[in-house]
Amino acid sequence: MEKKKNNNSTLLVGIIGVVVLVVVILLICILLSNKKVVCTMKSDQSKNGYVLETEYIIKANGKNVKTVDITETVTSKDKKKLSKFEKDFNDNYAYNKKNYGGYTYKVTNKDGKVVTKVTINYNKFDMEKFIKNNEAMKKYTEKNKLTLDGAKKLYESTGAKCK
Repeated sequence: MEKKKNNNSTLLVGIIGVVVLVVVILLICILLSNKKVVCTMKSDQSKNGYVLETEYIIKANGKNVKTVDITETVTSKDKKKLSKFEKDFNDNYAYNKKNYGGYTYKVTNKDGKVVTKVTINYNKFDMEKFIKNNEAMKKYTEKNKLTLDGAKKLYESTGAKCK
């Protein structure tokens, strides 16, 4: 009887060990497939009356981008210039949201700064239509999906540094 209890205990420990190993492997796979890259850019246009700072947070699952969170901050003492940036940002993001989907955004203008908070959800974004209207984007995609490498190259081409 004692021998049977030991065999059952050994079997139970073995099963628990296998379950723990499978859970650890799954967690590692999930963590390795979800990637995050941060790209930043600062454009000092003081002679034109403003400074533009941009941060892109690219989130990818494997090699395809899921979302990009963008924060743009324009700083200026010129209220007319800030109002123009506010209008241009709103117009641009409203156009993209209407035509391609996947955009959520908020633009604020206060305390000498225009700040945009934008999220582009590429699972809801019509990349095929976007590429038709912006042929150059094709080199940043694969099978009509924005790739992580493509997004980094795109933002670096505008002067951003990616980590």
